[in-house]
Amino acid sequence: MGTTERRQREAEQRRRSILEAARRLFWRQGYAGATMPGIAAEAELAPGTLYLYFQGKDALYVELLIEGYELLLERLKEQAGVDAPPAEQGGRLVEAFIQFARDYPEYFGIIFFLIQRETSGFEGNFPPDQIARIRDREQACKDVAARVLERIDLPPARRARIVDAVWGMLAGVVFYFRNDEPFEQIAAEAKGLILKALFGP
Repeated sequence: MGTTERRQREAEQRRRSILEAARRLFWRQGYAGATMPGIAAEAELAPGTLYLYFQGKDALYVELLIEGYELLLERLKEQAGVDAPPAEQGGRLVEAFIQFARDYPEYFGIIFFLIQRETSGFEGNFPPDQIARIRDREQACKDVAARVLERIDLPPARRARIVDAVWGMLAGVVFYFRNDEPFEQIAAEAKGLILKALFGP
């Protein structure tokens, strides 16, 4: 391996370690509580080193949002790609969403809870180009669900509203009940209600 390749690999490893440290700190301290010096300490780096990779805390948060959406999108696409009736595909998508919350609680929190709980949301904190990136990845996830609904007779505008409603409902179920003992039962009931409302008995 040449010197240039080695430096590129080391830079990518350092960037990865910064993102992992930021993910842990945002999860523990929230968006408002996390600071660049704190993230540097968590990553065991000098504070100035972080700015060689990210312009600031918001840029780090956006990268984590994008990573989280990409992980969720991959899972949704996998389930939507199964050849099955629309109701079964819909159920698979609901399960994929909830399983993502179980498997990646930090990413789920970064996407759905932390900044919304502490501030006015994305628009009040990030530049327009970063907000556009976030919205693009969010919409890509929702488009997977909307394509499943294309197989039943619904106008496009209504499909979009239904996806938004289900998206918000599932995020709320996870937020309010994720630490409760009967979470699995509550998640199953939510899935049943959604499928019944969309596809009938």
